[in-house]
Amino acid sequence: MAEDAFAVARRGRRRANADEPRGRRVVLKVTDRELSLLNSLARAQGVSKQAVLMRAVLTGGSDAAARYERLREDLSATRLLLANVANNVNQLAHQANAFAVTGGTPVSAEDVERALRDVRVVLARVDAVASGSGADRAR
Repeated sequence: MAEDAFAVARRGRRRANADEPRGRRVVLKVTDRELSLLNSLARAQGVSKQAVLMRAVLTGGSDAAARYERLREDLSATRLLLANVANNVNQLAHQANAFAVTGGTPVSAEDVERALRDVRVVLARVDAVASGSGADRAR
């Protein structure tokens, strides 16, 4: 249930066919500074203030929710890097195949080495994200 509820909080709205509608209201008193922080978090995450609070509750606190958001950003950036590297490798394979058939320009050793370095960079990033360190945040 928490996983479904978190997905709802991530989207910032409830599903129309939710298993259990939220029929309870909680009044939360906050200072002006706390409200400002809550508004900033909601704006930064693109969700409602309620979603920010539910996300914090369902993930073990605001620190955990922030780590989760950073992890999602890291994975998204890693996916983009991987797509770029895959495209480069595909282009090299296409060029190699074309050379084999037509005798055109061959793939150079430097091109292959560059693609290999790119693959190693992406693998290191995947390892960093998977280990939770997120040390390599360069994009």
